[in-house]
Amino acid sequence: MNLQDLLKVDPGAGRVRLIHDGPFVTGAITTVRIEYTAGPRGVRAGGRLRVGTPNTGWQRPVVPQPRYWDELVSGADRKYAPFHPVNTTAEVSSKGSASLYLEVMERMLVPDADPAYAYWRWWVTVKVEGEDLVEGDRIILTYGDPRFGTPGVRVQTFPEEDLSFSAYLDAGGDGRFVTIPGAPLPVDVVAGPAERLTVVVPSLIGPAETAPVRLAATDRCHCRPAAPLTGTFTLRGEGGEGATAAFRNEDHQTVLVKSSLLVRTNASTRLLAADAQGKVWGKGNPVVAVLDPLRLFWGDLHAQSEFHSMHSQKIDFRHASWSKGLSTGTPEECYLYGRDIACLDFMAITDQGACVSAGWEAHQAKTEEYNAPGRFVTFRGYEAGTSVGHRNVIYRGGGVEPPRDHRTFNFMPDTLYRYYKGRADVMIVPHHVKTWTDWRYHDPALEPLMEVYSCWGSSEREGFEVWDKGMTPGAGAQAGLAQGYRLGIIASTDNHVGMPGRSYPHDRQVHTGFKGGKVAVYAEALTREAIFDALKERHCYGTTGERIILRFFVNDRRMGSLFATDGREEPRTVRVDVVGTEEIDRVEVVRNNQDVHVAFGSGDRLAFEWNDASPMSGTTFYYVRVRQKDGEMAWSSPVWVELSK
Repeated sequence: MNLQDLLKVDPGAGRVRLIHDGPFVTGAITTVRIEYTAGPRGVRAGGRLRVGTPNTGWQRPVVPQPRYWDELVSGADRKYAPFHPVNTTAEVSSKGSASLYLEVMERMLVPDADPAYAYWRWWVTVKVEGEDLVEGDRIILTYGDPRFGTPGVRVQTFPEEDLSFSAYLDAGGDGRFVTIPGAPLPVDVVAGPAERLTVVVPSLIGPAETAPVRLAATDRCHCRPAAPLTGTFTLRGEGGEGATAAFRNEDHQTVLVKSSLLVRTNASTRLLAADAQGKVWGKGNPVVAVLDPLRLFWGDLHAQSEFHSMHSQKIDFRHASWSKGLSTGTPEECYLYGRDIACLDFMAITDQGACVSAGWEAHQAKTEEYNAPGRFVTFRGYEAGTSVGHRNVIYRGGGVEPPRDHRTFNFMPDTLYRYYKGRADVMIVPHHVKTWTDWRYHDPALEPLMEVYSCWGSSEREGFEVWDKGMTPGAGAQAGLAQGYRLGIIASTDNHVGMPGRSYPHDRQVHTGFKGGKVAVYAEALTREAIFDALKERHCYGTTGERIILRFFVNDRRMGSLFATDGREEPRTVRVDVVGTEEIDRVEVVRNNQDVHVAFGSGDRLAFEWNDASPMSGTTFYYVRVRQKDGEMAWSSPVWVELSK
């Protein structure tokens, strides 16, 4: 059987329809019924109905668990174990005594095909047992059955049009599936009402500066809400200081607030946004008054638009038959979300293979259109994914270059290193480095950074609580550092739903279920050149999405630095200052991939010094890991210390 045979609609296969009350709303708990009615051909015992959710961003179907081996007990004699809550069931309405058996799998339909068909889905297979079904008999599959310990199932957490539930039938039980009339079953997912406000202020300001406050309304899943939020909101500091600002979602206006509201000298503060009834809709990030000439900017260098594709995909946006990408959102929608909703300072759209696509020039032109130095910086970029690692290519400058010939250009690391050799205006960033990354490939001149966290979870080290997966032995961030590579640390979202900078769990794929991260950069100005150069100097760190302020020095050298010392016995002074978004649990100092010191917190700020008096041998590197009590984390870039004698 091939894809063309599978997609043929068989008039004799019966019909299928979807039963659901009201629209599908992002993140809502719901119940979906799919009713199949047998056609003239009927369904033989052993035949199968197979239904697929739009993607695995929908909650996993959990079916009843049989007590015994299928080979020994089947059909009406099956017994089920009540050991876990069930959310998906099936019932048969038959003139005979047929029974049903359910299984669930997470799969793509066929390899390398159009994602509209081949995308990762939950597949529920309903097998007919005992007797055949005849014309008019029905199967009702209930996805989100609330009768067995669950309230229903969660809809995907992002809006998207032109989705569908798939439905196929293997009437004879011989493995030959066809499309059932009525399928695919079309659905749209819409955003919910405004339920929260994002409140963003600069993390670092001078003691006498006036700081802008950015506000953005979102639904519960951090999506642009279905309708604008209007009304009067009070911005007040934790000390009770207040200012009134009229906020309208449609224009995303910037509200200027006096610095006295934001900052108490040498202390952190938070802003609260409350409505006229006193309900708090949002809490701002921490702000600290400093004399440091550098400022702290927040971004996302790893997000996709609807043109993102698999590196092995044979049918994609270059082909006339292509219909739907692996991700959602046009480039313009991505930039608007990153700028206006996530309130990022900078970002890059890194679609897989974009540089060889027919739309590469338009992609770059849109990047140029949204670049606004001092307000919002955009970088040209693309993803180079291969079986030995995924890397993002980020450009320092603007402009529009022609697409490369996909027949002669590939994305293997050696090809990238040759192509960009000697280029100071390009950096290559390995990402989710626990998966696929082969550290035999590395170019120190082109690869100053690696991604330690994204919606794939942490890539720091195997066995870590947010590691969650690992396909490549010897992969991970610490494995790269152990090779002697001087790699700074960033975090990103790897967002596949058109929302760069969104830090909310449950993306479009079940295996990317963590919140998106962010990268923080210490730079002189909000320009492409300043941000890019600071990244190349590794003056940056990554977080799990919260705007945690992290300052880290070794012998007064900033994170990302390399310096030499003459004395093997000379102590190294590690200095850390963290301002959390919630209470800090602990900060761990890591030396040469080993945790060597822990400082415990008692509030949202923790500052300490630690002297490492251990004798040096060769090059020693340090970085810090921040843990908040709410589970949010941050990782600094390392500082490397070389023994010069």
